[in-house]
Amino acid sequence: MSDSTSNKSKTRINNLLPDFLGGFTGAVAVLPQTIGLSVLLFTSFGMDASVGAMAGLLGAVILLLSSGIAGATIGMISAPNGPVTILLTGLVVKLMPDFSSGEILIIIGAVLLFTGIFEILFGFLKGGDLIKLIPYPVVVSMITAIGILMIKSQIKQIAPTVSFENWTTFIPVAVAALTIVTIFVSKKLFPRLPSILMGLLSGIIVYLLFTFFISNPDPDWVIGRLPSLDFEQILHRFDGVRPASLPWELILSSALALTVLVMIDCLLTALVADTQTSMRHDARKELIAQGTAQMIIGFIGGVGGGGTKGSTLANTMAGGRRWSPVFAAIIILFLAFFGKGAGAFLPLSALSGVIIYIGLKMINWNILLWFKDKYTRIDAVNAVLVIVATIFLDVTKAVALGMFFAVLTFLRKEIKRSLIRRQTNITEYPSLQKRSKGQRMILEGNCDKALMIELQGDLFFATADQIYQSVISQMDGRLVIILHFRRVLSIDMSGMVLLLQLVEIARKSGTEIVFIHLHKRLGFGKKIKKAFALIENTHEPSIKVFHSTARALEYAEDIILKSEYKDKDYRIAFPRDFEENDLCEGMKEVDIVLLKKIAIKKEYSNRDVIIPKGEKSSSLYLVTCGMVEQRIYNGKVTYKILAKYTPRTYFGKLTFLNPGPISATFVALGKTTVYKIRRIDIEEISERGGEKFLTDILFSIGRNLSKESVRMISEIQRLEAL
Repeated sequence: MSDSTSNKSKTRINNLLPDFLGGFTGAVAVLPQTIGLSVLLFTSFGMDASVGAMAGLLGAVILLLSSGIAGATIGMISAPNGPVTILLTGLVVKLMPDFSSGEILIIIGAVLLFTGIFEILFGFLKGGDLIKLIPYPVVVSMITAIGILMIKSQIKQIAPTVSFENWTTFIPVAVAALTIVTIFVSKKLFPRLPSILMGLLSGIIVYLLFTFFISNPDPDWVIGRLPSLDFEQILHRFDGVRPASLPWELILSSALALTVLVMIDCLLTALVADTQTSMRHDARKELIAQGTAQMIIGFIGGVGGGGTKGSTLANTMAGGRRWSPVFAAIIILFLAFFGKGAGAFLPLSALSGVIIYIGLKMINWNILLWFKDKYTRIDAVNAVLVIVATIFLDVTKAVALGMFFAVLTFLRKEIKRSLIRRQTNITEYPSLQKRSKGQRMILEGNCDKALMIELQGDLFFATADQIYQSVISQMDGRLVIILHFRRVLSIDMSGMVLLLQLVEIARKSGTEIVFIHLHKRLGFGKKIKKAFALIENTHEPSIKVFHSTARALEYAEDIILKSEYKDKDYRIAFPRDFEENDLCEGMKEVDIVLLKKIAIKKEYSNRDVIIPKGEKSSSLYLVTCGMVEQRIYNGKVTYKILAKYTPRTYFGKLTFLNPGPISATFVALGKTTVYKIRRIDIEEISERGGEKFLTDILFSIGRNLSKESVRMISEIQRLEAL
């Protein structure tokens, strides 16, 4: 039993050892960035560098503990980072003229507090998905601009010390330059070692060598001794603060902008961690954990932050997984309590070199390459616009400007994109109804009197005029215009009003507008006419709406035939004589008489099943009265219409040539008369010397099948082009 307990303890230690090593590596990698950025922020409004360093260490500890305990992203190291620090530094610049250092510290705390609240709200509302709505050029340019601002802030800090009269004034510049060079070189020569730490160590060594020959080095060149944690001050830091005196509009807008930045950076770092650990992060849980940390940091006066990609990679590559962020927090906390004297040997110029390196890595030089391609040129313009706005205005306004520009670009593309996918007449795209030869000739001669316009995309206020002008220009000489909406993604109220206007204008010019596929996703339910009536609160408009393309095309064909025959009730299928059937075309009168003699006449009522699916058949069926519908049932009630057979047409050709089960159901529409001609009867006539009779029938069937094949090929080509 004791051996088992001992083995379990060893297993736990062995499992935690990679986490400890990864946490140690992550802590070492993140420390220079944490201290450097925090010092940059606090010194920008007159606070001591040592106070800033301690605030940064506390921020890192809280972020690491909160994120690590939550375990939403395995292996992610969080700490004060560039985007957060630069946005807060920009806020400080605005506050400096009107507020004291103590008041600014309170305001920064309030910003971080509300950032945490917003981040938690975004987490509960699945805000990780909303971040995806920010265009990539805006994100990239925002990060690039922050990198430029980081470099600019450090150059302003170390450059003023230079004086050609005293060589020692070049020490900060030289230390910063050597730190940057060492980071780049060590990254290539020693890829397994944390390059930022190597650069910082080289900067410290060079600084100590330079100052060895100086009797009184400037005390402002180093951070100085880290202050002790004053929990009494933390608990009472908001005492005496008048909430009404705080710039709440600036606090809330900055907090919202910071929330967006933190979430983007956090989720991008989470993706980096996922690629290394082969795990999937929980965005909702991570945002809530990070938001909680930001609130605590804001209350105690620390420096906020988020995920750090370089330190995360260092941690995961060293084997750090589930508990490594917690170990990193413990190591940094140990430094905060017991390494207070280390600040006396840590030069600010070395930290400036680290920050300049981070800023350079944040700049995306590919933005310049976007100008070369005409398809990405507009994105490059947007990126440059955001960069300039971030540098000369602030991040909040820059993001808003970038989003506005992206929306305008999108609208411009949408307006230019054609909403008309295809225009076809009834010859190119006929209905499923099998017409007689005479009817087909009429339709072919008047095919331009009906037009189907297939629409696509979004029909809204900016694109409505495109449809309006196109349909108006097509009305001349048309009896019917079918508007096909299956590929329309959305219609706003402006689009619906336009459709009503088109119906009225078309009616006055003698053209009928027909709508098909106004589906529910467009805001139309089953009662489509009522949906239109709600637009102007009037009676239901007189419009024709179909849910089937085949029925709409059939309706258009009937209107053309009606106009030619001058018959108000043309849609009724008039009876035809047996001799007029398409099968009899080209046959001698004596053969037609013989054919009628062997035909079996059958009468059907409305909705009677003539041939059920699966029934074996080898006969031809000639329609002389009524109509026959060929259907494929999806259930007991719903079905798809394959074809319609009117008087003078016939069906059953394939099973006549190759006897077998019928693949569809044939149903009578109205009072229907069908003549059934059995193959066995034709074979008997052929055996009695009627070979010519059989040949004529086969030629007739062959001609009909040939025409149907041409139509099928045309339909396949049409579908291929969709």
